[in-house]
Amino acid sequence: MAQSTIGDRYVVSLGCRAGVEHGPSTTTVRWSVSHVPEGGAPRPAEGDRDIALICPRCTRAFSVRVESAARARAKQLVHRALGWLLLLSLLATVPMLIHLGGQTVEEGDDRSTENIGLLFALAAAGVIIGPSLLFSAKMHSGVRKLRLVRDDGTKTALVQGHRLF
Repeated sequence: MAQSTIGDRYVVSLGCRAGVEHGPSTTTVRWSVSHVPEGGAPRPAEGDRDIALICPRCTRAFSVRVESAARARAKQLVHRALGWLLLLSLLATVPMLIHLGGQTVEEGDDRSTENIGLLFALAAAGVIIGPSLLFSAKMHSGVRKLRLVRDDGTKTALVQGHRLF
């Protein structure tokens, strides 16, 4: 397996929408991405911690949740292991699906086709969920839950014009 890229320091890659261009069939969004804090900051020793930050481009106040290095690495490892297990399960399910799909069935015999639906569902899960878990393991940095902090100190779930990269 590949080495984990999660270190003991974190950097928040905050994107602020710089512009939107509407074309005849596409919409292009340009982002101004800032990496704060400069040089990174130490992760919490354990658990999660909410970190306050200000967008350098528009000066709005935000909060993000940062996971400890151990927790972020564990999540990354679980996603990677499950993704590889689902992809490796295709080595068993696809040949069995091909074998059962090629057999002739007696008319009125419902028991012969019971397993093909389950094998098809398992193969579909391996094809769709396996790569998705591997991609999410690669993208997981332990920084999540971007929230806009209002003037009264409350946090909003909807953050328009900003996102984490």
